[in-house]
Amino acid sequence: MLTTEELERRWQSLTFTDDFIFSQVMHDESICRQVVELILGVQIGEIRYLSAQDEHKTDPDTMGIIMDVFLRDEKRIINVEVQTGHRKELPKRSRYYQSVADASTTSTGSKYRNLPDNILIFICTFDPFLLGLPRYTFEFTCLETRHELRLEDGALRIFLNTRTKALLDLDQKLQAFYHYLQEGTAESTLTKEISSKIRTLKNNSLARRHYMTLALKMADIRYDAFEEGLEQGREDGFQVGFQDGVAKGFEQGIEQGIEQGIKRGIEQGIERGAYQKALETAKSMLHNGISISLVVDCTKLSLETVEQLAGNS
Repeated sequence: MLTTEELERRWQSLTFTDDFIFSQVMHDESICRQVVELILGVQIGEIRYLSAQDEHKTDPDTMGIIMDVFLRDEKRIINVEVQTGHRKELPKRSRYYQSVADASTTSTGSKYRNLPDNILIFICTFDPFLLGLPRYTFEFTCLETRHELRLEDGALRIFLNTRTKALLDLDQKLQAFYHYLQEGTAESTLTKEISSKIRTLKNNSLARRHYMTLALKMADIRYDAFEEGLEQGREDGFQVGFQDGVAKGFEQGIEQGIEQGIKRGIEQGIERGAYQKALETAKSMLHNGISISLVVDCTKLSLETVEQLAGNS
């Protein structure tokens, strides 16, 4: 069981790249605008739509997604995500996010030529493509012309690798942003604003209580999952052990096979029990309106699994 002191330490140690903090801070329109303009290197127009942790679907029967921050101006729609775990499905996830962003903002009868630019930004605390670059920018180009011909469909995907130390080619403000994400050192006007916002948030008793209540609930869920998995593992272990023993031979292998099988069965049972408990927990959280990204973080289920559960709920 988590103690009050442990919860307080966790709360005080949360940073900008924590999902809870990121959503709260980026809900500040001024900070959100500055972060987006810094990354894109251009000024954006008047923000007509700004949302955080809202679910978007193209159809009631399709898989919904939670966008950390989704905004638009007169020329473009922009989705900003923070990613703290290496996800192999990140490229295809980015493709789906952009398609949903287009579909959810395009009304019936719209002309294709009127589609706004579609920009997706992933702020990653790891190197998503393992090349050491501070930034990876993708747009569609023609392979036959060695990428000289651009499709110019307005789609752009940007992945920031905030772990990199290769920052010399970035301007000073962007370098300061990277330093802040890496070390927590606020050197620029923007990072000082972010730091101040986080301090204010951490002094907010309501936000603190919400986070701690959620953390306690998740700790109880994980403990219950372990207990259920252990009990199921013990039951499964004897059956698996006997089967392994038979396979190894009655005379010499049965004793060793049962011992190894029991151990393997317990491990498998714990894993299955924990997984089933996590599924039940995720369904309950989604039913209560908790965001997909927070469900993934709390239950440790894969993003695809939680999105499928959300689509079926």
